[in-house]
Amino acid sequence: MPCLEGDERRDIYSNAMSKVSKANKYPVKSVVKTLNVLEHLGSSPSGTTLTEISTKLRIGKSTIHRLLATLRDHDFVWLDPLSSRYILGARILQLSEQLNHQSILIRYGEPILSRLAAESGETCNLGVLDGRSVLYLIIKESRNPLRMTGHVGKRLPAHCTALGKALLSGLTRDELSELYSDNKKLETFTSKSVRTIPQLLRNLEKTRQASIVIDNEEVYPGVLCLGTPIRDHSGRVVAAVSISFPKTRVDSKTSERFRSLLLESAAELSRQLSYNQPMAKVARA
Repeated sequence: MPCLEGDERRDIYSNAMSKVSKANKYPVKSVVKTLNVLEHLGSSPSGTTLTEISTKLRIGKSTIHRLLATLRDHDFVWLDPLSSRYILGARILQLSEQLNHQSILIRYGEPILSRLAAESGETCNLGVLDGRSVLYLIIKESRNPLRMTGHVGKRLPAHCTALGKALLSGLTRDELSELYSDNKKLETFTSKSVRTIPQLLRNLEKTRQASIVIDNEEVYPGVLCLGTPIRDHSGRVVAAVSISFPKTRVDSKTSERFRSLLLESAAELSRQLSYNQPMAKVARA
């Protein structure tokens, strides 16, 4: 599926959500109540009390108390001990920042990905890290009959995709260990997929040094993918871009051209996010 433009994407998303809402015959009542509590807190500039929430939403105090306690445990809600008023917590702010990042990435990424796809003639992708998965935000498909296809919103395991490994390269060794703490063996799709955490760590170390990461038939047989990270103003890896293509269609010269195009596109998008690339050190004579 080709990537949709902004207004069209929002219209389809809005219509889809409307259909989902009407089609949901089995809503989870506790989730609906929790969402109503968060919406009420978001509309109260100075916060609100448990009693006020109970009265406004017509939900029993004991139920509201349990919902607020759970939200507090996960940092979605804070309680001011002096006024006993509840306000939205830091987790809401973090989600808001993530949404803002994604919106900016889509706004600036669309024209850059379109140009990259036109210049390379292959399918180009932009994604962000979502747990141990890659969330695809933009996909610009190749016009070739034989091409990689996909849809915005799809997810693939980060450890065996070029996008994912480019994103994981921005994490520290401790962060990676924590992320994969309960995984002794990684999910594999082909005989070339990364299988173990040590193998993944070695792969990521090479990525940090070369800037380009390769998915060499790790997800789909016969498909090669090149990826590189996108950085924000603080230098943090916030996204990644990639080019996917059938292995038989690209020779070494074309592959090198793809690398150059990819690095140029990533640098441009990073600049849009206010990233200042460090100046290369000049060797003294």
